[in-house]
Amino acid sequence: MNRSIRALYLTLAVGFAVLVVMLGYWQVVAAGELDERADNPYRLEQQRLVDRGRIISADKIILAESVMYREKGKKYYRRYYPQGSLAAQVVGYATPQQGATGLEQQYNRYLAGSYGTGAILDRLRQETKDGADIRLTLDTRVQKTAEALLSGRRGAVVAIEPKTGKVLALASSPAFDLNEVSSDFASIRKQDGAPLLNRSTGGLYPPGSTFKVVTATAALDNGKWSASSTFDDKGVYVVDGKPIYNSGKAKYGLHNLTDALTFSINTTFAQIGDQLGGRKLGREMNRFGFARPTEIDLPSGEVAVSGRYRAGKILPNDQRDEDSARIAIGQENLQVTPLQMAMVAGAVANGGRMMRPYLMRRAITRDGVVVKQQRPEEIDSVASAYVASEVGRMMQSVVSEGTGTEAGLSGLSVAGKTGTAETGDPERNQAWFIGYAPAEDPQVAVAVVIEDTSGTGGTEAAPVAGEVMRTALSIDPVPGEPTT
Repeated sequence: MNRSIRALYLTLAVGFAVLVVMLGYWQVVAAGELDERADNPYRLEQQRLVDRGRIISADKIILAESVMYREKGKKYYRRYYPQGSLAAQVVGYATPQQGATGLEQQYNRYLAGSYGTGAILDRLRQETKDGADIRLTLDTRVQKTAEALLSGRRGAVVAIEPKTGKVLALASSPAFDLNEVSSDFASIRKQDGAPLLNRSTGGLYPPGSTFKVVTATAALDNGKWSASSTFDDKGVYVVDGKPIYNSGKAKYGLHNLTDALTFSINTTFAQIGDQLGGRKLGREMNRFGFARPTEIDLPSGEVAVSGRYRAGKILPNDQRDEDSARIAIGQENLQVTPLQMAMVAGAVANGGRMMRPYLMRRAITRDGVVVKQQRPEEIDSVASAYVASEVGRMMQSVVSEGTGTEAGLSGLSVAGKTGTAETGDPERNQAWFIGYAPAEDPQVAVAVVIEDTSGTGGTEAAPVAGEVMRTALSIDPVPGEPTT
């Protein structure tokens, strides 16, 4: 009898222990996964009870807000985007069915009111929650200009304040209407041109000659060359038996380094890269942020890493056996984001100091309490103030008399660099421009890429950059409360 009771006791004890373990697993370990499942009815109900905070631009335009509706006498909320497709990939969407992207995902904790002890009590009681508003650095006037100039073309535009890192615009084309995500997400996914991709932060492109700004910085920082160092171009530079030519196989003869950047002379920069070697050029790339994640406040999966790729993997910047001559002119499997190249221009504009780009200025509750705030933050020093000023002066020459004249602004000095990268089709290019203005007191730095075009960086990207900078430099603060 005692043996039977003991066996029964052990069986019950083991069963109870298994039950405790399983409950613990589902309540703790798997709770997050279950909560995120789109078919979780509790999650769907919970999200509909949240009056998410608004996302508001720097010029006080409401980009996202919650709209109340009633169902069976109960009050619920759904997300509404008053500006439709404006900055769609940056703002992102938040729906119970499709989840969240962009700023909606990055700052979900604040937008959904999931911070502080009150949020925990609301969740336990399953009551409605009020989220905090997110105030941005992004200015819709600059954003609209960028998107209008990209309209009908695939590409991206980035505009930042070089002294602070504030992001003024992140435009990606094609885009999509955020209000259609809930009702017609399948159609959006099928559209040509991958509109869900944020090309400004997640698109990877060969940089072409815009990378020569990095090479020029490395050359001057090395001390072996100056802006007036002379070269004798024969039209070709051979590395390991393979020739590097200038565009159109042009020959420039005697010229200096400023001329080389102004007219984008491949052979000169290939020679510099070859003499610098992978280690020294790689160190400069490290300073500029290549081969490491860009520190911007967007979900990490939406921000690609710029650098050299092999078999889909990012490579270190300072390997000895790399073809530094071709890296120096923006080739050798280099793939970069427009954001990264805007940061290159911004670092030169800011006296060699690279600032962390950011979109959110502050999160503020309905009663005016600031619960999170961001301030300018320096990431790295890419060069001395002197070297940066010399590179900037060379970039001014690109716009005043070289390949970037289309980016010029009447009455203002602009510094920049064009790039025309190959696509595999000799008739089609990836057209680039990076730069900043005014050259003497930089207020805006930009990067523009136009995909699959028959034109060049000078004819396609430079005019877009000029108009975006013109808009950024002409805007004034907007008084009053946020509006739709």
